[in-house]
Amino acid sequence: MKKISERVKLNSEMSPKQRFFYNGILLTALGITMRTVALFFNAFVSRTVGAEGIGLYTLVNTVYGFAVTFATSGISLTVTRLVAAARGEGKECDTARILNGAVAYALLFSTAATLVLFLGGDFFASRALGDIRAASSLRILAPSLVPLSLISVFSGYFVGIRKVACNAVTQVLGQLFKISCTVFLCTRVSGLGVEESARMLSLGTTITEILCFLIIFIEYLLLRRGKEKKKGTDVGAVAKMAVPLGISAYIRQALLTLEHILIPKRLRSSGASQSEALASYGTLHGMALPMILYPMVTLSSFSGLLVPEFAERESAKDKAGMKRLAERAFGTTLVYAVLSASVLFVFSEELGYVIYKSSAAGKYIAALASVVPIMYLDHVTDSVLKGIGEQVYSMWVNITDSFLSIILVWFLIPKMGIMGYAVCIIAMEAYNFLLSLVRLLRRIKFKISLVESALFPAAAALISGILVKMLFISAGKETSALWLTLEIVFAVSVFAGIYRLWLLLSDTAKRLLKKEQMSI
Repeated sequence: MKKISERVKLNSEMSPKQRFFYNGILLTALGITMRTVALFFNAFVSRTVGAEGIGLYTLVNTVYGFAVTFATSGISLTVTRLVAAARGEGKECDTARILNGAVAYALLFSTAATLVLFLGGDFFASRALGDIRAASSLRILAPSLVPLSLISVFSGYFVGIRKVACNAVTQVLGQLFKISCTVFLCTRVSGLGVEESARMLSLGTTITEILCFLIIFIEYLLLRRGKEKKKGTDVGAVAKMAVPLGISAYIRQALLTLEHILIPKRLRSSGASQSEALASYGTLHGMALPMILYPMVTLSSFSGLLVPEFAERESAKDKAGMKRLAERAFGTTLVYAVLSASVLFVFSEELGYVIYKSSAAGKYIAALASVVPIMYLDHVTDSVLKGIGEQVYSMWVNITDSFLSIILVWFLIPKMGIMGYAVCIIAMEAYNFLLSLVRLLRRIKFKISLVESALFPAAAALISGILVKMLFISAGKETSALWLTLEIVFAVSVFAGIYRLWLLLSDTAKRLLKKEQMSI
């Protein structure tokens, strides 16, 4: 805990720019480590409980996800924005009252969600999911909702005051708890069936959330020790922002839940059995999609920090600062997204074999790689919109996105099978991004160079991919994790070298052109 205090003190002595990059690098290093561990952990779980077990657990999480949305009710973003805005206006003394109000608000909604999920487990399993085996898992997950909601409050608070090291500690220890607990439970039930496997995965989640809350609350107490505590609660300010966020989130999550409930059912309409439907759904949504989202961990670390940065600039009416930050954020994101998409596509087959021992997973990774640039840019766009107070608009865009997704799932999956769901993901990500970008450009006038941020990175990625395929011998199913890592590192290094050289040549050409114009 002494090291945590030292990091917090160091963080407070930095300039805003230094603090932003320090926090971003800290979260990136943490995120990459945790996501890598989680990826191989999920692969272990997938092999232990099977594709059908993962499919059932993923189906359980559709109802649990709605309960989580109700329990948290947009509270983390609300706390972050209110705390950051208060600090930007020089009213830092109000942060304690905001936090007290947020805790009261979270307790109310999370307690209600817990009771509904626990008492309605059989109803949701039989009527909504169409699989009574999910009932016991839902009841096991119910007690996790109160601690999860409170974690969201304190997590949002730490982001708002730029003390992300506290969240980092919670994530690390929470991941360790989850892995240890789940491995212990899953190895005890191996071979006992799909329902028992889903129950053990659910129990691991509940235990982890309780432990994570204890950790983050202790961190808060240590951070506030010796400081004067502001009395009173500002539930009104919290509710004013959280309720609209919550209502739109409920609608969106309800539609999302319906969408995921429909996927196995529409797969059965295409001729697949219940077991085959759950296996296909589990492979695409539980294996391929996490792999597509894996590189986003770096992006998420910085994009999450954009919310308080833009919130403070918005409060201070610093339009020039918002423009510069937006241009830097979008330009960097596009380069990174193009590289990530290229790596995922080129190595899709190897990733499927090495991570999941599944050729089908590799096929789905290749299919979804094309949507990576749009998906990653949309993620940053949403963060910026939240920072400038457009979070309700973002939620309504997500609601229409989910509504249209249901329509596509209904019509495409019976004709195309599970690949119809992949097409749905790609189409809706493009729709969501375009609407969000149009709204953002109305608020912040910024420009990025498509040649510098998209076209040339794509060419550099293509060259690096071709070189890898020429120089490295493909081992197919026998590819080892070490060999795949070497291939990816080589490809990224070649890309970085080519792109850096192009930037140097471009800068030199610009300077020479400027000098020539000045001489004329």
